[in-house]
Amino acid sequence: MVRVTADVRVRLIGRWLGASALIFPLVGSAASAAVPHTVQPNETLWSIATANNFTTNAVAAFNGLPENADVVVGQTIQIPTEAEGATALASSPPASATGDPGVSATAAPDPVSTTSSSGVAHTIQPGETLWSIAQANDLSDDSLAAYNGIPSDAHVVAGQTIQLPDGAASSAAQPASGLAEITSPVGPLELSSPAAAAWNAMREESLRVYGQDLYPGGPLSAYRTYDQQAQLYHLYLTGQGPPAEPPGSSSHELGTAVDVATPEMRSVVDQIGPQFGWGKVHGPGEWWHVDYLGN
Repeated sequence: MVRVTADVRVRLIGRWLGASALIFPLVGSAASAAVPHTVQPNETLWSIATANNFTTNAVAAFNGLPENADVVVGQTIQIPTEAEGATALASSPPASATGDPGVSATAAPDPVSTTSSSGVAHTIQPGETLWSIAQANDLSDDSLAAYNGIPSDAHVVAGQTIQLPDGAASSAAQPASGLAEITSPVGPLELSSPAAAAWNAMREESLRVYGQDLYPGGPLSAYRTYDQQAQLYHLYLTGQGPPAEPPGSSSHELGTAVDVATPEMRSVVDQIGPQFGWGKVHGPGEWWHVDYLGN
């Protein structure tokens, strides 16, 4: 019989512990190191991904979501590690085969209230918010929210249906007004149809009377989508861009605002703009921002 001394026993135990140290981390590594994030007001999948130095694709793939998925306040989105994000992105199906998203977050609530059946149903389009819908129908967001029995800061998502009061029926029958083109050095840009018609008429008058052209100062200086506004707002918050309103609250998203290229253009708008429905309302500290007020 081999006699095991205390010294040998210690060395054997040490070897066993060393081997187990190689095994146990491998077992533990199967657990996800992702961090849960609760969606806040005005956040989008894009803004959450950007804030955590990920692409939208990576965060969407890790959560089993399509890249253009809407998120709602109170949902939980998992923020992966770099390795987890890369693995999820590599194993995600092609964009054309999204199937059921398998959302790990709570489902989007339908904000429709049953308190009134006399209103006009409006199906929310991509990029629309409660604020933009209210503005397009000459309502306050508070009154529209109250009519639907929801908070005025409620997040709505594409495909949902809300009710518009009877008085808003004429403007709710179609999208606010559609879009039309105006001229700019970077190519045609868009505004809502009435705003574009008034802008083009004002531009002709400015050229005739002052010899001064009127045009937006850049590619995002007229109509903007919700995502474009979100991008500008993110740049502003991180100190990389000029002041910008949160997405869902800018008149640019309604196609009723222009950021002019020069102070001379702004001066002309101040002089002749009111007769064409253009003037200064929003952005008091921004000389470049002018708004369509209607005729």
